[in-house]
Amino acid sequence: MKKYCNPASVVALLWALFQIWMVYGSPLELIVAVPIHVMFGVMLTFITHPLIAPPEGSPRHFGVSRASDYLLVAVAAAIAVHYYLNGETLITRIAMVDLPTTFDLVVGVVTITLVVEAVRRSLGMGLTTVILVFLVYQFCGPLLREVPLLRIIGHDGQPSRLFFETFIDLQTMQNEGVFGIPSIVSYGQVFYFLLFGAFLQLFGGGQLFMDLSMLLVGRLRGGMAKVSIVSSTLFGAVSGSATANAAVMGMFTIPAMKRSGMRAEQAAAVEATSSTGGQLMPPVMGAAAFLIAQFMGIPYAEVALAAIIPALLFYLALYFVVDLLARRNNLSGLTKAELETDWGSVLKRLYLLIPVCVLVYQIMAGRALSSATLEAVWLTVFLGLFTRCWDGVREHGLAGLAGAVRSVVGDSVQALDSGARSAIAVAIPCAGAGIVVGIASSTNLGLTFGTFVTTLSGGMMIPALLLVMVMVIVMGMGMPTTAAYIMGAILAIPALDKLGIPQISSHFFVLYFAALSMVTPPVALAAFVAGGIAKADVWKTGWAAFRYSLAGFLVAFAFAFSPALLLQGEWIKIATATVTAAIGCYALAGCVAGFLRTRNSRLESVLLLAAAVLLITPKLAASLVGLVLLAAVLGGQLWRRRAADTASVSTARQE
Repeated sequence: MKKYCNPASVVALLWALFQIWMVYGSPLELIVAVPIHVMFGVMLTFITHPLIAPPEGSPRHFGVSRASDYLLVAVAAAIAVHYYLNGETLITRIAMVDLPTTFDLVVGVVTITLVVEAVRRSLGMGLTTVILVFLVYQFCGPLLREVPLLRIIGHDGQPSRLFFETFIDLQTMQNEGVFGIPSIVSYGQVFYFLLFGAFLQLFGGGQLFMDLSMLLVGRLRGGMAKVSIVSSTLFGAVSGSATANAAVMGMFTIPAMKRSGMRAEQAAAVEATSSTGGQLMPPVMGAAAFLIAQFMGIPYAEVALAAIIPALLFYLALYFVVDLLARRNNLSGLTKAELETDWGSVLKRLYLLIPVCVLVYQIMAGRALSSATLEAVWLTVFLGLFTRCWDGVREHGLAGLAGAVRSVVGDSVQALDSGARSAIAVAIPCAGAGIVVGIASSTNLGLTFGTFVTTLSGGMMIPALLLVMVMVIVMGMGMPTTAAYIMGAILAIPALDKLGIPQISSHFFVLYFAALSMVTPPVALAAFVAGGIAKADVWKTGWAAFRYSLAGFLVAFAFAFSPALLLQGEWIKIATATVTAAIGCYALAGCVAGFLRTRNSRLESVLLLAAAVLLITPKLAASLVGLVLLAAVLGGQLWRRRAADTASVSTARQE
């Protein structure tokens, strides 16, 4: 336990214990609990992301820069204590009527400064720059009304002390701004899912997903690439992070794919694309599912159900791409010896899926997410304890029992530690994005941007959707998916509402392109991580991953026009749209792989792309035309291949 006697682990464990106490102890009001949650994230960020990182391999000296880190930690801790001690005042005050005191203003400014610096250290300058631009806009926006070309984005605020006071009030003394919906979701929902993911991983869930994937698809054509898809689907559904998924699973899958005969760029692109899909697969979806539920005011279970078909279509398209590439390049599956596992070993560990099933059931039954998730955690620990004690006693008697208990306690503490550390990746961007949300709300920037988009697009749906797509992808290149989704939601949703697009379709449209920015050059973070592991050209990897993820682009536009793929509407329409979209994924895979039954001509690739677009479009007439095009290309290639085989046989006989 000595390895946890360090500042980072102490803060992480205290954070985890605080979150557990909020479920089983005396829960605090949101205006008190959320600031404490955010400040825990800020403290942990300053400890784990020092101002000046020491050179690799050099001894850590406690210098001036490190002292400044801990000074900021102390300030963040003091702010958390301030909110706890002044909770009653914050709860009973009348927002925007009881004006902040001078001390409140100082605390507010320091809070915002700490959050911005934490964002910079943990996420870089992408989101930081966006926050700073919005802060400038908050106070300089009224001046823009006097600038001819920028008059449309100006706002009516009047710079004054009262203007500043109301800004601090909104941002730091209400459940708006820094402590608004994004931070509330991080505090009340996402943290617990990340904690569950850490426990499941440490008790063997990650390895189970890998082994199960190996047995299911490992021996099929292009086996290891298909293992990457299935394992990333399972792992990503729990982790919800494209880069984390690519880093963890890619260490195993990418070298194996390269050994099977795939080029480095292809192997890295497959892993990056499958990891990105994890952000689209319920239940976690990179925290987006919880945010969509909060923004729309609907149950989380409804959002999770709506996400299933599009996510499966995304993975189905990638599976078809991998299968066709394997067929084109004559890649075989894994041998029995290469599987490194067997069904007996996997079946013994299937009990690890029980907590997942229980969690899903409780969520669908309407249980509170925090308590349901923690119960899944305790069930994971209990099952781990039972199996380890059983194995320990059977192998070593009572001495094995003590060893099993120690290992469970050690893994549980480590899971609390790693789960809290991983929460930085959600808590900090959510707090930073909250600043932007608060400013956009107070200045009506969302409505202003909506007017701008509809005006620029002439009120036409496709140009407006393309504008929103480009905006979200560009933002996603410099910030995490969660933050990019939040930005896109506050700016683009009003514009999409004006076009008559159903709200759930609008939110999923924004989410998909926020996620796909992870594999869209020039800044494709998931592709860069996977490319680094594969020692591949990251630029080529990025473009390959972009091609492999094209199904996500088409599906997003499909449910923008019709929400049938989101399980909205009549079941016959949902079933029809799903079947035709699945066939469209096959056509798209043929275009991307350049192969169906033989190598495509340029005309055939164009026809396959057109067929994919028409089939994924949720219109029956368009789908029928797409089927005709696909059948024509497939029939032509089968005829051409048969002719080639006949000619080959004839030549062989003559020889």
